[in-house]
Amino acid sequence: MRRRPVWIWGISGWSMVSEVRIEAACGPLVGQRHGGVVRFLGIPYGERPVGQRRFARPEAKAAFARPFEAFSYGPAAPQRRTLPLPIARMARVSADFSEDCLSLNVWTPAVSGKRPVLVFIHGGGFIIGAGSQYPGDDLAARGDVVVVTMNYRLGLLGFNPFAEIFPGDERFVANAGLLDQRLALAWVRDNIAAFGGDPDQVTIAGESAGSVSVAWHLVAKASHPFYARAIMQSGTLSLFYGRDRAREIGDELRRSMGLTGGPGRLFELSPKELQSASRAAVRTRTGIVSWPYADEWEFGTAAPAALAKAAKPVPLIIGTTRDEFSLFTDLPLLPLATGKAEMTRVVERLAGRDTAERIARLYPGDRRGRIAFGTDLVFRMPTIAFADNHAKAGNEVFSYRLDWEAKGLFSRLGATHSVDLPLLFKDFMRPFRAVYVGLLPDPRRHMLSERMRDHWLSFVREGRPGGDWPAYVPEERRTMIFGEKDRIVADPEARRRIAWRGIDGFAT
Repeated sequence: MRRRPVWIWGISGWSMVSEVRIEAACGPLVGQRHGGVVRFLGIPYGERPVGQRRFARPEAKAAFARPFEAFSYGPAAPQRRTLPLPIARMARVSADFSEDCLSLNVWTPAVSGKRPVLVFIHGGGFIIGAGSQYPGDDLAARGDVVVVTMNYRLGLLGFNPFAEIFPGDERFVANAGLLDQRLALAWVRDNIAAFGGDPDQVTIAGESAGSVSVAWHLVAKASHPFYARAIMQSGTLSLFYGRDRAREIGDELRRSMGLTGGPGRLFELSPKELQSASRAAVRTRTGIVSWPYADEWEFGTAAPAALAKAAKPVPLIIGTTRDEFSLFTDLPLLPLATGKAEMTRVVERLAGRDTAERIARLYPGDRRGRIAFGTDLVFRMPTIAFADNHAKAGNEVFSYRLDWEAKGLFSRLGATHSVDLPLLFKDFMRPFRAVYVGLLPDPRRHMLSERMRDHWLSFVREGRPGGDWPAYVPEERRTMIFGEKDRIVADPEARRRIAWRGIDGFAT
């Protein structure tokens, strides 16, 4: 029996809620209409990856026999809590964690019709985050598109080298979290028409780890059937570990976790114990243990530049913020090397001592110099290289750099990593988005946000952003510089780009 509409109070004020029922390939579902958008939250797309399946290839969820009430977000993958629980719930940050985490969320203006689809993959360094942090109501209504977010396995549950140290054991697969994402994309292809979406017009997008994920789907041929366009925000293939590094980490885990007699203990430890074990394994090195790596099954032996040239031939928006690395130099969020000497050694491992010394001379040793060095090493130069190679292969590429500086508690960080998120997602981190945008109304920031959303939505609908944003070609490298006043600049990092040219490889 259909329930009567009710009024509820949410972060955007009062709204009337009514039920919407659909039949999809996954079975019958019940969503809720909130104002002009219908929400279907917490839909399981994969079977529970628990027990002997906790590190294995994901399996598609069996069809529902009874209507599934998709009224609330599903639990996120186990992870360390970054905010106290009451605040996490208010900010829609991961409030509940469970290994049974393979669910997704859909926002649609209506369940009839055939709209373009935006699938946004959350970031968080492959160790934190959830799809619930990116409410799709505003983008769905503004652009008349269907928006999808997902949860996938994180930490050692989703990213580990166990397939390298226990070869042939089907309980382990490389980059399980990325395979979770692929399974979610397959679910979108098979089901999104029932939500008013067009499975032939899917754009995959992501920020940070989500952007790295999009890069993987671009080069992994088994993901190619599931999307038609791509958006990469702050992250490329260079952030994958190489296979040798993965094996080194695997050997350390084998010793530190007591796995010399076999992998049995991995199925006995709780998620918290797995997190503790991974932290203990890197006391003698910098970096994240649970990180995707360039496995032989999806990547072969190619380096990032060659992979970018062979990526799926689709239109691409790609870019970074100007001061990405300030988030990591000033806030201890991830165990990354932030000293100039450490970063110089990274370049040396990739390109040799002479090149590393030449690169290091480009950057002063003060805080601003370290931020610029880290931004170029980890984000900006790999992004330019990916854009160059994708464009050289004959694809339409649209390059950007975001120069808008945070105005809230993050104001000292400038145009830092993740500052694009509150500009694109109206409800990102509400009611705490003031840490990025400040407490006072800011008409210029509001107009920037409007412009960026319109460009992204135009790309989702038509395969290109607004008419004032030219395509990127390696001969000119025209780049959209987003700020309080946008401008087009040809080759904005020319001097440093030339110095970095040819430096290629995975994280070491």
